[in-house]
Amino acid sequence: MRFSILLLSLLVIFVGCGDDDPVAPPITTVTISVEIIPEELEASWELTGPNEYSNSGIGDIELAGLEPGGYEISYGFVDEYITPESEQKNLSSGDEYIFSGNYVGSIGTIQIDAEPNELNAPWIVTAPNGEEITGNGDDTLTVSLMGEYTISWSYVEEWNTPTTDSQILLDGETITFTGTYNPISVVNMIEILAGSFVMGSPTDEPGRNSNETEHTVTLTTDFFMSATEVTNQQYADLAQWAYNNGYCSSSSSSLTDNLDGSTQELLDLDDTDCEISFSGSIFSVDAGKENHPVMEVTWYGSVAFCDWLSLQEGLTRAYDHSNWQCNSNAPYQANGYRLPTEAEWEYACRASTTTAFNTGDCLDAGTEANYRGSYPQSGCPSGPYEGWTVPVASYPANSLGLYDMHGNLYEWCNDWYDSYSGDITDPVGASSGSYRVFRGGFWGISAQYCRSANRRFSDPGGSSYDIGFRFVRSTGL
Repeated sequence: MRFSILLLSLLVIFVGCGDDDPVAPPITTVTISVEIIPEELEASWELTGPNEYSNSGIGDIELAGLEPGGYEISYGFVDEYITPESEQKNLSSGDEYIFSGNYVGSIGTIQIDAEPNELNAPWIVTAPNGEEITGNGDDTLTVSLMGEYTISWSYVEEWNTPTTDSQILLDGETITFTGTYNPISVVNMIEILAGSFVMGSPTDEPGRNSNETEHTVTLTTDFFMSATEVTNQQYADLAQWAYNNGYCSSSSSSLTDNLDGSTQELLDLDDTDCEISFSGSIFSVDAGKENHPVMEVTWYGSVAFCDWLSLQEGLTRAYDHSNWQCNSNAPYQANGYRLPTEAEWEYACRASTTTAFNTGDCLDAGTEANYRGSYPQSGCPSGPYEGWTVPVASYPANSLGLYDMHGNLYEWCNDWYDSYSGDITDPVGASSGSYRVFRGGFWGISAQYCRSANRRFSDPGGSSYDIGFRFVRSTGL
């Protein structure tokens, strides 16, 4: 019996030794580890994967038993660090993969320069994450978030608001935002690109004069031109600044020059038509006339205004008041503000038109300009007669955006009056003379004198109720 049991046991052992070892089941999952560097940061992350898998957390973690497929991780913002870029990885069965979020410390500087400093102008800086930083005047900001920053300058009464500016800040670098506030009264300028045009009028243009000989003029320098004639308020404001700085002198009867030894009269204050007054060291404007074009200003007075504006903005003034030359008779290369040359004026007035007016063959006093009487051509309207100046920009601008190039007031030009003929590039007019040119017509004269080609001239020391001015500045200087 004992033998039988032993035999049976051996048989069992023998049979068991003959079987193959069992096979382990295949691995069908993946393992993902999230590692944040440096490890002390509590940085957030979000992991997405196949079949709408999504998981999020903070700091290091190991995720096992995940389905194979494509995974993507994105990292959250940590103050004073550069956020790592998102990463994608396609994982097969059995893969083990570590997503490493390496946060690098960052710092940058933003310089804010608001001019003029005394304004203490307010601003808002918007960071790449949408956070807003507010302040006033000049400042230095130290920031840790790299990317695009945008500054918006806030409104300051009586000053032009600088445009919004955006710049990219990189790690360890400095960007500078400069906001220059200019007085609202003198910054509305239109850029006019250089080009060629036919100056003068054809012989069959009604009302033309013999001094309007047609010739081709080429202007090689772009320039800015004030969109409107200078107003009473603009002139009074800048005269006040110039008076306070000793650039001019004034009494109740006359504003006079103080630059380069000149004592020329600039504005005839005691003329009954003048709408600016001076009393107790203060300039003032007649009520309701603030936005009307300044009148009773001499040619010297219009030039002085240009130079005051240049001085106020830190530019080199264009005129020598001892001889009244504009940049040594090279006006197109002047750095500062100046009067337009006669060619610049007509080029800007025409705005690529070849007709008698920039509005066409006719001028409508009711809707297009302030002047008296109709154009001597059949079918042209006359419209109502205002009997005095109107506020600037009361009528539509020409295609360049310039107002009142026809009517309201004549406008002083830089040139001495002289005859012209023959094609020419960058004309400057005569080197000397007795009279300065003025252009554009005025409120009390008929339409033929408001034509684009019409030329008039007068004593530069004289002033009148029919002449004002606008100013220009060459670009790139």
